[in-house]
Amino acid sequence: MIMSLIILFNICVYGFGIVLCYYKGLRENLIFGFSWLMFTIYYFLTPWYFYSIGRRTIWGDDVGYQGVGEDIYDYYDEGLLYYGIANLLFLLGFFFISKYKQHFKIKKFRDNKSLIVVISFICLGLVILNFGLTGFSIIDIIKGNSDETLFGATGASNYLRNFADSLITCLILCYVIKVDKRILIALYLISFILFALMGFRYRMIMTIFGVLLIILFNYEFRIKNKIKPIIVTGGILYLILFITVNRYPLIVGHFNEFEYNPIKFNAGNLLAEQTRGALDDINIIKYYETNEHPEYDYGVTFAYFIVRAIPRSIFGDLKDKFYPPPAFPIIDKAYNLPPEWATTGEAPLHYAYFVIAGNIWFLFVGTFIVGLILGLVQRNRNVNSLKDQVFVVALCISLFLWYTRGYFPQFVDNLVFLLIPYYVYYSFIPSYEE
Repeated sequence: MIMSLIILFNICVYGFGIVLCYYKGLRENLIFGFSWLMFTIYYFLTPWYFYSIGRRTIWGDDVGYQGVGEDIYDYYDEGLLYYGIANLLFLLGFFFISKYKQHFKIKKFRDNKSLIVVISFICLGLVILNFGLTGFSIIDIIKGNSDETLFGATGASNYLRNFADSLITCLILCYVIKVDKRILIALYLISFILFALMGFRYRMIMTIFGVLLIILFNYEFRIKNKIKPIIVTGGILYLILFITVNRYPLIVGHFNEFEYNPIKFNAGNLLAEQTRGALDDINIIKYYETNEHPEYDYGVTFAYFIVRAIPRSIFGDLKDKFYPPPAFPIIDKAYNLPPEWATTGEAPLHYAYFVIAGNIWFLFVGTFIVGLILGLVQRNRNVNSLKDQVFVVALCISLFLWYTRGYFPQFVDNLVFLLIPYYVYYSFIPSYEE
């Protein structure tokens, strides 16, 4: 009975958010709409699904993980209730100053297709150079002639490797300003191959999301236009599932081992497994509910973007003393895995770090503040300006990384590199006001 009321409460919260976003305009509140979609999937639909099938641990019946991890079944109700309240507070924060309006002068830019293509190839070249300096042969990996992979490899410098994130914005800008289709296709193909070899699916997904959000900004929905969106949506869903199912062959360059048949993707269960981060969060909630003297990091981990910015080549020994971030050992304690399972790569969602900082009340206050900040950012952007649209899209796709991987310093790092080509491009092209 209690769980039914909690589920009903969540349905009301998420339904209210959808109606409010529709009423106030999706274009004018794209950051909220995108965030709300992520929250609905990750914090409600997926955990509800796993609750309904009786999933008791994070990993369930995954091969080699049977019986491993804490039993969280009795804590789904707390998880769904706390996160339902948290997202309601995010909503209230986002629209808290909804009456505030900025009077914008519409500024237009004279697009320079050659410039963005040059910036794109510079970012691409920096990433390739980074791996080449340490002896990696990307051509050999693509041909399958090398035992090495780029997965997890830093190369010569993390800073150079992170220009792969900058490449995402370049690809979006190339689409926005309508670069020649032949160049556009070549850039997307080369970039996606590079992303695949690096083993980071999120870069491909972020690029896809970015283009979709730009389309959404400028799409005029008409009843006659239903077939094309359905085809495009189906194609994108297939591509995301294809990337997920064929992740390992993509990393090692074994392209002959690809699985193309969507029937074998087991799409429903696959998508649930790929969005199960709330189970990690529920595990952490159980840790704080069942321990008399739990540990907190008091928000220190949120400030670790400063540590990440310190060059290891100069402050290597000093920087190493700050790792791991204080939240990581707490997460390991919450998972309570045997020593041989200590490193799983399992990342909680971003709300888990609010709980670790100061338990549930810190979560409630934090979500309201995050909503307030994002609401102010949204209202200071002109939805009719292509430049501001690109900025909002870059922020949204970076938020996707934060929401789904949880680690705030990584979000800051990612957003900075996403915005580098944005600011470089718009600093070199002339503008005029209408």
